[in-house]
Amino acid sequence: MSSQASQAAKKILGDVTSEISETKSFDLVPVDLIDTEAELIALVALTGASKENIGLRATEDSLTVDAKIVPREGKYLRQEMGTLPRHREIKLPMEIKPEQVRASFRDGILEVRLPKLVVVNAQRVTVE
Repeated sequence: MSSQASQAAKKILGDVTSEISETKSFDLVPVDLIDTEAELIALVALTGASKENIGLRATEDSLTVDAKIVPREGKYLRQEMGTLPRHREIKLPMEIKPEQVRASFRDGILEVRLPKLVVVNAQRVTVE
């Protein structure tokens, strides 16, 4: 490739790269959602996060996770995990009881237990 072509490609790719980095303000995190009889369990990978920097919100039909990543001290020789904030919002396949949601964080995995909103038994109503 000629020097001119190389410079042109570098300029074009450099511009594209800067545009991408300007628009990307967070990283999406992977989520596993498990359906059990009584609850949904969300497993959220938050590598590099600490419990104090995790924000969690639940509504009847959605779960939102935000986490701030604090970079470690020192010069990075290789950085693949990144330090952009983490974010994920998922629509739940069924309604849950947000006031009873519980969460724990261990080994970089946020486990969120979401009790299902279930109708126990429909009661027969007598029409008067």
